[in-house]
Amino acid sequence: MKYVAIVLSFVSLFLIYDLIYGHNGIKEMQEVEAQLELAQQTALQLQQRNQVVVDQIKDLQQGSIAVEELARSELGLIKPNERFYRVLATDDKIRSMPIIFK
Repeated sequence: MKYVAIVLSFVSLFLIYDLIYGHNGIKEMQEVEAQLELAQQTALQLQQRNQVVVDQIKDLQQGSIAVEELARSELGLIKPNERFYRVLATDDKIRSMPIIFK
């Protein structure tokens, strides 16, 4: 009976050791969780950086559109092979025009 108890004790100790330090054990799981957390933080930082770049691209695109619109309306500039029509109206006619929102 003593031998069975000793063997069971060694088997129990081995299983506990394997559970903690063995392949797919608790220690390995904690290391993988730490790596996952680091990867998630890195991914979040990269997403934020990508969003900043996308915002900068949009600003540059809209900025060039705004500059072009300003040049066309204020300075009357046109592109090559393009016709520009300017409609002149008095202030009274402009004020009496209905405003239509779409």
